[in-house]
Amino acid sequence: MNISSLNNEKKLNIDKKEIYRYLGYHFGGEVPLDDELEKMVDDLTGKLKEVITPRCAYEMYSLRVKDDICSLNRYSCNDLDQTSLDANENPDDNSEPLLVIKSAKLSAHIKECRFAILFAATIGPGADMLIRRFSGRSTIKPAILQAVGAAAIEAFADDMTESIKQELSCSGFANSPAETSDSMVSVTAKETDDSVRFKMRFSPGYGDFSLNHQNDFFRLLQLEKNLGMSLNSALLMSPSKSITAVIGVL
Repeated sequence: MNISSLNNEKKLNIDKKEIYRYLGYHFGGEVPLDDELEKMVDDLTGKLKEVITPRCAYEMYSLRVKDDICSLNRYSCNDLDQTSLDANENPDDNSEPLLVIKSAKLSAHIKECRFAILFAATIGPGADMLIRRFSGRSTIKPAILQAVGAAAIEAFADDMTESIKQELSCSGFANSPAETSDSMVSVTAKETDDSVRFKMRFSPGYGDFSLNHQNDFFRLLQLEKNLGMSLNSALLMSPSKSITAVIGVL
């Protein structure tokens, strides 16, 4: 189990264009030059950065994909010796998988991968508390804070995903010889053929990837214990600015 946090929350680079996008602005190029709104966004972004506590948990698993079924099992360094096998074949592995996901869309997305990472991230309860604090006094400030929080958790998840890629590359993790696709995210523009590559994050609730699998993320990553997260009967996470995702590893 791997748990990471941001050493300095104020250094989290939150894209202002993403904040505006979450607020419903659709535009190309620069953000709209509304001085009053921009001042409010900047002020509330600063306030949110002061109260967030970004943390993530993740673990890598061996992956088998057959038709619309993704089977995840405990990862072992020995699995690297079999990376030349087709992703759908592993004649020596008869163990019961730790997690089985039935999803045609997820299967298609990670079918080239030999490994998968279960990933969860949160910016902590401070953002929700700040939103509640402004809710009785303003209509626009809570909406802006919701947008800033949404952009913040995505920015943090992107930073941590990049960090995990670099960590795997430095550890000598070898890629399986898979074909690339448009949905693949490269480490850098100067990436070599030996670099670790990730598929884009794929979250429960997207397409036919059932939201019920949130329970599996909480079970396998022990999110209540490790990140202080909780899941209600409607499968909504708390803190609200939290995400879970499967990341295919090439």
